[in-house]
Amino acid sequence: MSYTRSTILAVVFTTAFFSNADVPTVTYKSGWVDGADLNFDERFESKTLETNQTLHPDFLVFTGNGGRIESIVNQKYWRLGSNSVARWFSDKKIWLDSGSALYCSTQEDTIVFSSVESNASFTGKGTIIVEATKNGGFKFIPLEGKGTISTQDGGRKEIVGGRMLLVLGNPTYFGDAYDIDLMLLLKSSRLVNSYPSILPTFKKIGLAIYIQELKLKGKYDALIGDATSEENLQIWKFGSNVGNKGSESSSKKGFFGRFFGNK
Repeated sequence: MSYTRSTILAVVFTTAFFSNADVPTVTYKSGWVDGADLNFDERFESKTLETNQTLHPDFLVFTGNGGRIESIVNQKYWRLGSNSVARWFSDKKIWLDSGSALYCSTQEDTIVFSSVESNASFTGKGTIIVEATKNGGFKFIPLEGKGTISTQDGGRKEIVGGRMLLVLGNPTYFGDAYDIDLMLLLKSSRLVNSYPSILPTFKKIGLAIYIQELKLKGKYDALIGDATSEENLQIWKFGSNVGNKGSESSSKKGFFGRFFGNK
């Protein structure tokens, strides 16, 4: 992955409003992960990122295909996914040029997420995935949590587990909101599944999935079940055990067992 001097300078000027504070240190890395010190001259060169390296505010991190890092600092979990470019200004502030990152904490705090064009503040606690978009904004995806997100022109919104918000523009405003399938996201997300450490909110994420599925079942019941006559109307059922009322697939049991079972 190559970056020109003009690209790096754009990063510097775009994020000049951040101040230094406690910064993350790499506690885990996998695959190809490089970095670049932004205090550079014309002979700018990238260098391999090492475990235990401090991600000071002038250090730009970029990952290749399959590369990823994690930092656990001040009870906060930060993860950067594959094919991503990011810069941490502290354990509370991240700038994401491309790709995706995860933030997780059980302690209430105020976290600033920013991208090429946009920035937003999250106040609360929970597990959040952010993903940069091509228009310079980013997707804000709370897996679980409690708190609010605010932008300059969008005001303040309560977060909802599984409800993705688009964060756009400069001055920043909120785009559309979308309810996403948490179960599908968790099964496919390497930001959750491809690290040796277990997120401290793992069971809370499982509870958010359970609540979402109950709400979804309620919508299906309103459409295809709970008939007013004595014969309960059942037009169709989902899953592999069609016709076996009240059963669920073994794969789903196994997945929920990971959240609620004894460890």
